[in-house]
Amino acid sequence: MPDDADLTGGHAGVPGVGVTPHPRESLRAVPDRILAALDRAERGVVVLAVDGLSWRAARAAWPAADLARLTSTFPSTSATAWMTSVTGLPVAGHLAIGAACRSPADGSLVNVITGETLARAVPDRADGAPPGGGPPVDALSGGAFSDGGPPNGDLIAARTTVFERAAALPGTVAVAVGREIDTLTSPWSAALLRGAARFPAFRDAGGVPAARRRELAAQALDPESLVAAVARDVEAAFAEHAADGRRLLLWIYVNLDDHFHRHGYDPLAMRAVAGLERHALSWAARGWHVIAHSDHGQVPVAPDPVLEAAWAEVDAPELCALPGGGAGRVRWLHPRPGRAGEAAERLAAALGEHALVLAAGELPGLGLLELTPAVRERLGEVVAVAASPRFPLPVRGPRFEHGALTEDEMLVPLALWPPA
Repeated sequence: MPDDADLTGGHAGVPGVGVTPHPRESLRAVPDRILAALDRAERGVVVLAVDGLSWRAARAAWPAADLARLTSTFPSTSATAWMTSVTGLPVAGHLAIGAACRSPADGSLVNVITGETLARAVPDRADGAPPGGGPPVDALSGGAFSDGGPPNGDLIAARTTVFERAAALPGTVAVAVGREIDTLTSPWSAALLRGAARFPAFRDAGGVPAARRRELAAQALDPESLVAAVARDVEAAFAEHAADGRRLLLWIYVNLDDHFHRHGYDPLAMRAVAGLERHALSWAARGWHVIAHSDHGQVPVAPDPVLEAAWAEVDAPELCALPGGGAGRVRWLHPRPGRAGEAAERLAAALGEHALVLAAGELPGLGLLELTPAVRERLGEVVAVAASPRFPLPVRGPRFEHGALTEDEMLVPLALWPPA
């Protein structure tokens, strides 16, 4: 698709909506693009799944790539976007609705990525105050969680993935190098990489060793070291399958997102992203089709303590049965029965121009989300979409965030380096 194609049109008469998921040129197109490359490949396809890379940054760093521009999901966050990118389904198909959402099994708030319970629903007549505000939900960055409950398996709808589709082709094997994703044991991680052989197969030896976890954490602090490690993992997977004789679909997770959250697309990050292209070109010269895409971009944020306090006053046990869910710059409330209108009115007044506050029922008309019964079970009734950097976030610390609908959050790259 030409890089000047119009993916940025919002919905007339609805200010603040920004970029909405495109019906065709979106992350839903990724599986078919991968399989089309695999159909042409003699050796196979390498897919670099680069977390947090915006279209703008990729265009600057990858001059040799055949680049297409896609839209992310709503919310524009990893839990949702990666699932869409491997299944080709919208949110209503896989049900990974943001990073934290309500469990239809018991009404608790659950971290989608880890499956951990974050908070329990508070009865109407609570004797004590529940945890306030939204809990930490940046699971791939090793965040702490408020409740530490057992994994909750009812959130995700396990659907056919690109790995299963590839493995069903004659003479083809699908392999995933999950890296940080391999450290998870959640329903989300299992559904995401369903059908792929894992490499390295740490769980064959009883789990991911602590040394590997420390290694991944150290690499995430240095983008160029991380890219070099990713390249070593790709080469190791090549060597492992060299004598196999089958075409290889090799998918590898590239966690630049941790650095982007702290520093944005600074020179160190951009050198690392450019390094990915150098490796891609070297693999293409050896006969591999190489594809890279991301899940979302990042934008600078500067949360306002006054707005944070205003959010907490609305996201409180007397009005809400659960702490707010969502992801970064898209958050939602779980009002008590009959109080959704009050919650929406109070939140809109509190956040003013810094958020677009919507009833959940408005999302389909804006092209954001299909409200199936299963989606409604997991989503809050009042949704707030960031409209400024001052929007209150569920966790403190990141200087860059995502989840909402600006171009830099929603427009993502799909890059191809064909065999030389």
